[in-house]
Amino acid sequence: MRVTDVRVSFRQRPHADDPIRDALQTLTGGGSVSVEIDSDDGLTGRSETSFGRLDGAPRTLATLISAELAPIVRGSDAELVGAVVEAMRAETEYHGSSGVTTFGISAIDVALWDLLGRAHGVPAYRLWGACRDRLPAYAMVGWSNYDLDKLRAVCAAAAEQGFRGVKIKVAAGDLADDVARIEAVRAEVGAGVAVMVDANQALGVDEAIRRGLVFADLGVAWFEEPLPAYDVRGYAELRRRVPVPIATGENLYTAREFRDFLEAGAVGVIQPDLRRAGGPTAIREIASLAAAYDVPYASHGGGPAALSLLMAGPTACWLETGLRSSPEAFPRLEDGCALAPAGPGFAWQ
Repeated sequence: MRVTDVRVSFRQRPHADDPIRDALQTLTGGGSVSVEIDSDDGLTGRSETSFGRLDGAPRTLATLISAELAPIVRGSDAELVGAVVEAMRAETEYHGSSGVTTFGISAIDVALWDLLGRAHGVPAYRLWGACRDRLPAYAMVGWSNYDLDKLRAVCAAAAEQGFRGVKIKVAAGDLADDVARIEAVRAEVGAGVAVMVDANQALGVDEAIRRGLVFADLGVAWFEEPLPAYDVRGYAELRRRVPVPIATGENLYTAREFRDFLEAGAVGVIQPDLRRAGGPTAIREIASLAAAYDVPYASHGGGPAALSLLMAGPTACWLETGLRSSPEAFPRLEDGCALAPAGPGFAWQ
């Protein structure tokens, strides 16, 4: 099965009147990039990559895919996905294959796996050696710009929709503010719903230890990305000192960076991001590493491709997503679990 064409388009997102915020940044602007890969069998594989902050980012990513990556992919054997990925990495090595380049490689990789699933008439996760067909899901709903009333309301809505957990942002204010937010959410959702907290790289080691010890007493399920993403030694120290699982990984690139954290004992829950980690091909490597180190694996973000990867990860534990817009919206939930995509490739219905 040969690739006959690669088509790329992008879409700008209108600015919100009240953009969401975390402890690091305000998330406005951005948009998404769509990739369609056609084969000589008459099939098309698709991907859509969100780019959630800078206005110029979608156009930049679309240009990189069109000008640098698409020529490598056209004419290639669509069933040799690993070879195509390695060819893209080699071609982009001169200016670096991480950063926005990895976003582009991931977009191609997702579309190729979608194409293969469609060619075989099965969900992509069944091509990878499935471990399960469902997984607990939590909703990331507690943005830093929400006051306590809105925070309670969105977390209550997530619990009512059936999610087994909620995640809220911390570290935008002082420790007292964090405690008030956690206690408000816990009182709202009850003991049966997990509460995760995310600091978005805003703290240093000493302050992360101080807050982490308090968060442990409050019973949070994990303390996410308290330190800058690159600080392997800091994360290892935090794991030694704080009796709460330390989650990180959304800002790591490729399996090699995850390997460094796993070897150092610096992560309690790994969270590869589909775009930054390098797409399904790379995340399958990361999931295998996590299994070898007995470390739980949760997604960062939660579209059908991310959910499909969790279905094949031996230590997968949680899908991250947001509130569902309707009872028919992705993901399909049953008893707090997201059900695996049912259509070919990454088609979820």
